[in-house]
Amino acid sequence: MQKKVNKKGFTLIELLAVIIILAILMTLAITAMSGYIRNARKDTFITTAQQYANAARLSFINGEYNATPGRGQCLVVQTSTVALESGSTDSSFDQPFDKKNSYIVIRNVTQTSATGADDAYEYYIQMADQQGNGFGLKQENDIEREDVVQNDADDETEFQTPTKNGTLKLYTSGGQDGTCTVVDIIS
Repeated sequence: MQKKVNKKGFTLIELLAVIIILAILMTLAITAMSGYIRNARKDTFITTAQQYANAARLSFINGEYNATPGRGQCLVVQTSTVALESGSTDSSFDQPFDKKNSYIVIRNVTQTSATGADDAYEYYIQMADQQGNGFGLKQENDIEREDVVQNDADDETEFQTPTKNGTLKLYTSGGQDGTCTVVDIIS
């Protein structure tokens, strides 16, 4: 009598090959997804920083701050004094913002002209959370995803701690934009 061989099913080698292929595909998918998540967190971090700058701008325009910087001077507004509509005080990395190192700089860039001088202001932002995620002092519209670093924002060259009557170096995407003297810190 002849034995019947079961030809239905997979061999052990075939099953191992499928498992290895699936493992490789999962590794690639997880790596890609973690990159997407990291980029989304950085983009949200920048958006939140710009929301703080807009809120500080409105407060400044409405005269809620007792100090106004003169030409070439700047006013520092710590983000802990600025209320957002969302009410969130955590970064997109699920960490509270660092109250000392997260602030908006309002710089007076008024130029004298033949028709008189209307005050003009530029806004710069520095944001960091308590885990060290963030970026150094940059002009509000020049912050890019690559500017947001994880876990070592305070090692960035643009990262600064303001002091009253001290000088801040201001940066744009093209490099250093100039300096300003801090007339007051709203904290």
